[in-house]
Amino acid sequence: MSPRRRLTVALILTGDIAREIDGMRRGLGAAALARIAPHVTLVPPVNVREENIDQAVEIVRLAGQQSQPLKLELGPPATFWPVNPVVYLTVGGNLEGVADLRQSLVTGPLATPRSRKPERDYVPHVTLDQNIDPARIDSALETLTHYRAAVTVERVTVLEFQATLRRWHAIASPNLGRPKIVGRGGLELELSLSSMLDPAGQAFEDREWEQNARETYGDDAVTEEPYAITAMIAGEIVGTATGQLRGPVCRLGALIVASDHRSQGVGSHLLKAVEQLALENGAESVRLETRAGSQAESFYRDRGYAARVVLPEWRWGRDFLQMEHRL
Repeated sequence: MSPRRRLTVALILTGDIAREIDGMRRGLGAAALARIAPHVTLVPPVNVREENIDQAVEIVRLAGQQSQPLKLELGPPATFWPVNPVVYLTVGGNLEGVADLRQSLVTGPLATPRSRKPERDYVPHVTLDQNIDPARIDSALETLTHYRAAVTVERVTVLEFQATLRRWHAIASPNLGRPKIVGRGGLELELSLSSMLDPAGQAFEDREWEQNARETYGDDAVTEEPYAITAMIAGEIVGTATGQLRGPVCRLGALIVASDHRSQGVGSHLLKAVEQLALENGAESVRLETRAGSQAESFYRDRGYAARVVLPEWRWGRDFLQMEHRL
């Protein structure tokens, strides 16, 4: 039997609104805070066969093209208790658009399994805590009773559950709305914007990039190998390090430590793990980019990294440095 991957489809909230909602979730002690971003579920979790993943993503892409950015209104809070101990933000605004988008998604590999109990009427909502102590529900509702926010959601996102980390990560996030068509002389080129390549697009990029590298640099061309290192304490993620192995150079793309676990050695251990990985794979150095004059620059300098290149106004109008540590 072919392996199955657990997917869900949702409207992910971002920016200031997401930070506000995460603040509420943190205040309520929501266990799912680290597992998934604030969202409105469109397709509940469903197991999809490996060979049907591309079909599932294509269903979402086409459904998104038939929709438009959704203007939603969040709040006030409500609860599903006594059926379920859930506290959530109600969702208003373009509910007809949400319902139409959802209806176009629950088909093929994303359809509700026949073995699943019939669903109750669909209620779009943003979960704050899905397992709150019932004795705290009234006070939570009272505290948040005046919360209101308006948001426009421009993407629909496919997420996959990572069993080892117990969290959901996005694998495709196409825009809502019709793609742009450009071209002359009979060429009709469809340009679709999304926040990431979907699995088929990523496979195309990997395949074509490797072929181009070999054609340009010969059979000895080195392909990039991504890596990800996760630091956990008592089952909770407290830091991550991600990047690429590029032959003689290991690039550290991002090193992130939870704000409440900084200055405890987590970052140092992650950095050492990256350097050990680089050595084991024959790399001669680790390179990274960080903002000039920042605490991060001091952190890396204290651990043997030196500036190679200044990158003027590289991100957010700020100067960055490319730093390197020879192994």
